[in-house]
Amino acid sequence: MKTRFLIWRLGVACFIAAIPACGSGGPRLNPVQGTVHYEGNPAEGATVILDPVSGSSDFKPTGVVGADGRFTVQTPPHGAGAPGGEYAVLVTWYPSNARGLGSPKNKLPAKYGDRATTPIPKITVKDGSNNLDPIQLTAK
Repeated sequence: MKTRFLIWRLGVACFIAAIPACGSGGPRLNPVQGTVHYEGNPAEGATVILDPVSGSSDFKPTGVVGADGRFTVQTPPHGAGAPGGEYAVLVTWYPSNARGLGSPKNKLPAKYGDRATTPIPKITVKDGSNNLDPIQLTAK
């Protein structure tokens, strides 16, 4: 009886010890932040998308622009930041009620949301904190 209980406790201890290892398989993330303005005003509600230039495109880090024009990048489901590497920077801005609309219209010119036409310079996310140059968008 004691042997069974000991084996059971040992099994539970091994299971508990293995739990932290489950979440460690994701990419190493580095903090990335910046600002986006459209026609001189904060682009509140716009989405910044980091599209990997090479390697896996399984993860596309994104950030939503706040009222002050600032954004911080997240890589779902792994958390805050972005894996190191080179990225095309895309920006889209759909109405906050876009889910209820059939075909919501992007408030920005299409060029900002297309990897082939975006005039926003590519960035390289490096180890450590990454502060991007301000992103200034225009209607033209």
